[in-house]
Amino acid sequence: MEFLVHNISHSDLIVELSWLRDEGTASENAASNGENAASRTNGHQRQVVLEDGSRVPLTVLARPKFSHFQQTSKAIMDRVEELREANAASPPAEQAQDNGGSTSPSKSRAAQLHPSLLGIAPEYAGAQRRVRWKAKCDDTKYPIGFNLHECPIPVTDLHDFRLRGGIDMVELAQKHWKRVCITAVYFPLIALLLPKWQQVLKEFKSDSSKQLVYLISGAGIPRNVEHNMQGNSTEITAKLISNFVHQYYPQVEVRQVHSGSNIFRFDDNVQFMTRELRPRLEAHRETIVDRCGEAWPSHFHVTIAYADGPPARLSALNASLRIFRPSYLHVWQLKTYWHEQKLSMDDVDFHAFENIEASPCVSFTGADSMTQTLVKEMRTFRDQFLQGEGMGEVESFWLRKSRKPVLAVLLIEKEDEFGNKTLVTYRGMNCEVSMPTGSLCAERNAIGSALAQDPNLRRRSLKMIGVLGLNLDGKRSDGVSAFEGIQHIESPNQSSAKEDDDKLASLVESDEATSTHESGSIEVQLSPVLPIKSPPKRVRENSNYTSPRKPKRPRTFSCDSTSIEPVVLLDQLDRNPLAPCGACKEWLVKIAESNPSFRVVTFENARCRNFYINQIM
Repeated sequence: MEFLVHNISHSDLIVELSWLRDEGTASENAASNGENAASRTNGHQRQVVLEDGSRVPLTVLARPKFSHFQQTSKAIMDRVEELREANAASPPAEQAQDNGGSTSPSKSRAAQLHPSLLGIAPEYAGAQRRVRWKAKCDDTKYPIGFNLHECPIPVTDLHDFRLRGGIDMVELAQKHWKRVCITAVYFPLIALLLPKWQQVLKEFKSDSSKQLVYLISGAGIPRNVEHNMQGNSTEITAKLISNFVHQYYPQVEVRQVHSGSNIFRFDDNVQFMTRELRPRLEAHRETIVDRCGEAWPSHFHVTIAYADGPPARLSALNASLRIFRPSYLHVWQLKTYWHEQKLSMDDVDFHAFENIEASPCVSFTGADSMTQTLVKEMRTFRDQFLQGEGMGEVESFWLRKSRKPVLAVLLIEKEDEFGNKTLVTYRGMNCEVSMPTGSLCAERNAIGSALAQDPNLRRRSLKMIGVLGLNLDGKRSDGVSAFEGIQHIESPNQSSAKEDDDKLASLVESDEATSTHESGSIEVQLSPVLPIKSPPKRVRENSNYTSPRKPKRPRTFSCDSTSIEPVVLLDQLDRNPLAPCGACKEWLVKIAESNPSFRVVTFENARCRNFYINQIM
């Protein structure tokens, strides 16, 4: 299941105000001036007329002022309800009009009030009438809002709006515009977020998953005590956007959650998020857990729209949904449509949770020399472990319960009495001798080994620890080697992989030489590198070629239709990146209290080509 959470703000609604120069509709006014209503609505240039020597625009974009936001949204929503009633009262008149027949004036007006707005058109409505009301961006062709030229909404006071064009436009409108109406409504942020979200889902092969959009609305306490407390509410705007999504994206399900007032207070936002919004997402998560068990994280994805809104609102939203490891759609340009009347997909960026956490995936060449030392030792440890698999009692005794080996490498920097520094690595592996006594984790095993080698070891000497998860091969008899006749690791792009390894070796040698030349006193104690060999099943389980620029995100599914057993099996092959468990993290926190620069390195997959670097504190 895919979720998009969007906080509705005042940037989500833009209206088009038009000057109606006679008693007809906006479309008739456009025709009388030799203009096309649709092109005037979506075009980049405003139509103007000459009045008393002045060039007066016929249309202008506007935003409702703070305490008139709900009032404007309600006027648009009332027109929607009027259209629904007209649709229920006079379907024969609509059909007669589309077929070229004549109707009475009252029935004709009822039909005119129903330009197929918001998907409430009858099935027999004409094709032209079904598309005439739709407003789309000229450049991208993405839907942007609704065209209301055939049923304009009167405006009584221009002071309720902030007009595009500033004070000059306000003066022209007040001087020349006698009859003003709302002739279009636009939703620039959601119109930009939904296409981008669809692109992301298609990229991750999740476009056929069940998709839900949560629209969060609320109201703030106005500074002017005489203003209506709910005058700035976005609740009705959320209903309009819900209709917009239903019309243009019928595969997306919309849920609305309203928080009431006090959206500017952090504690009120936290209470709303934890008591109203998060429990709804947790209920969806329980559905996924019941269906696919431990593999649920691969089939439950939350995306937060980082657009506009009070800082307290966005901070509380981010903090409360952090447990879901959400991705982000960041709209960094909010007013492109306001200034240019077009949508630009460059205005919104997608960020995976790993990137937004300021700990993106790092390649070997992009890491510092100390981290490269740890990674090299982890690769050596991995290769030796895989070569010896099946020869000892790892499967039959040491890991007979979970069959999930975890390798750890601890990097320590020691300094002798002359000030020479040496990097030393210690290895650790988990084991489960007796389950009632608990298992011994790899991280604590490595720390204990280092302390046993040097009882005078100080916490400040511990620099970082790497953690790698592997998978055991199938059952085999004791004493039989699993590597007889097995070739070296092969991949779909073996040649390129070999070139990368050659480059990697040269870079490692270069780094070591540079490090020795510069300091002259730092030595690295590493085990000799053995050839990489592995059985065929090991190749499949430990070779993950996911790009470091994209998170590993399997295709999700709808809870109602898809069989998930094959997908779950694929998810169980590689457990990386594997963070330390709760007990190990307690140990690492105690170390970090004295050594705050202590880092934990986890790997993108078992090939150990890319990795994540995180600090405990």
